[in-house]
Amino acid sequence: MARLDFANARIGARRARLVGPGGLRELLARGGLEGRLELLRGTAAGARVPAALPAGADPEAAVEAALRAALRRDQARLVAEAEGAGPRALLVAYLGLESADAVKAVARGVAAGAPLDRILAAAPETPELPARALREAAATAEVGAALEALAATGSAVAGAARGALAEGSERSLLEVEIAADRAALARARAACRGRGEDGAVLLRHLSDLADVRNAETLLALAGAPPARDPFVEGGRRLSPEALRSLAAAGDAAAVRAGIASALRVPEPALAHGGHAEGALERAALAPLLREARLRPLSIAVPLAWLFARRAEVRRISLLLRGAALGLAPDEVLDLAEA
Repeated sequence: MARLDFANARIGARRARLVGPGGLRELLARGGLEGRLELLRGTAAGARVPAALPAGADPEAAVEAALRAALRRDQARLVAEAEGAGPRALLVAYLGLESADAVKAVARGVAAGAPLDRILAAAPETPELPARALREAAATAEVGAALEALAATGSAVAGAARGALAEGSERSLLEVEIAADRAALARARAACRGRGEDGAVLLRHLSDLADVRNAETLLALAGAPPARDPFVEGGRRLSPEALRSLAAAGDAAAVRAGIASALRVPEPALAHGGHAEGALERAALAPLLREARLRPLSIAVPLAWLFARRAEVRRISLLLRGAALGLAPDEVLDLAEA
């Protein structure tokens, strides 16, 4: 295991600057978008929020895009600071999972007919899916064309998603998303081979992410048994046998109970989409935080910080969008802190 003394020491200071529950409440308490943005610009997360938003743009989408730009800067800085080629390769492999997030965001947005800037704000740029390719795909009129445009970059993740759609017209958007996650997780797992203890740390985290993906799939099926095996490989808390049993149960309540027991999340949270996402997010982060405490000079520390930074962007974006929609403050906070 490489000793990440320098990189991990700097992460300690950065972790203290994350916008936590108190910061979210303070943001919401500010009246109006401009008041919130004034406060947000003073945080590390909001450092790239422009002083004046583009005229005619969706303001919340513009802010989310700026939050993601700051996140990309922090990710690149962290990779550059990591001591040794091995840890850097593992961090790059982990960040490669964002290609699946980009494919899913574009597919969902195009399917919903969302505005271009909103789709692009939710789709993280990656080396294999740069801004130009994302914009071209997001501007298409249907999901097949969007996936074709993404796959034209040579992205294996986008190619897998396109293949899932092409296998039959009855294939759902859910199966496209599963295919993207399956390809991204498999690629990251392959990068862990021969990487010693740091590789094993990342592999365990990837197993937890596979469990989350499979739990999301079960919840999306709403108790309806799938026609095909819809699960990704590599989970460690939801075994293939448990997944098949829950999928065959045909009962949404039984599915939620099974997931709650296996992943140690509150069962009531799984009945609400926004709460379920937050609960499953915490289920994947908790083991990583334990790894970071046990191995303070390992790759677990930057992995946990990267995970938390991505969650920070999601929560701030949710808060701003919920406030713009006129949701009650308690409801906005409930979603953002879920």
